Amino acid sequence: MRIDPAVTVHELAAELGRAADALLHQRHGISFARYRVLRALRRDGAATQHELAGRLGVGDAVVSRMLPGLIDGGWCLVEDDPAHGRRRRVRLTRAGAATEHDCAVFLADGFHGAASDAGVDVEAFLTAAESLTAQLRASSHRHPHP
Repeated sequence: MRIDPAVTVHELAAELGRAADALLHQRHGISFARYRVLRALRRDGAATQHELAGRLGVGDAVVSRMLPGLIDGGWCLVEDDPAHGRRRRVRLTRAGAATEHDCAVFLADGFHGAASDAGVDVEAFLTAAESLTAQLRASSHRHPHP
């Protein structure tokens, strides 16, 4: 029986997500989804809720549901956009940046440990995953869905 790459990769991503959720909840009381919001804000800077949803590949409502917990945790702020009176911008706080950094290091260490235990060359795997992701993105832009 042939391995189905789409299913295999999806199953890996699902397991990574579950493991990240458990690890981050235990360490910071934060979900992997909320960590991704912090990461997007750290990596790309402040954004409107709509821009943030686009960066994450989710709907506006998903971000809307996550923001109160991130604000209550002191990890981000929502402020009026000085360039547009009706828009609000989400930005990372210092505490949010510190938490995001700690989470990133913690998850990377956990991934490297699990991959090493499985006999996987982490750098080769990540390089191949990045190349494949870039190729798939480029291909989907050339051949959009109907």
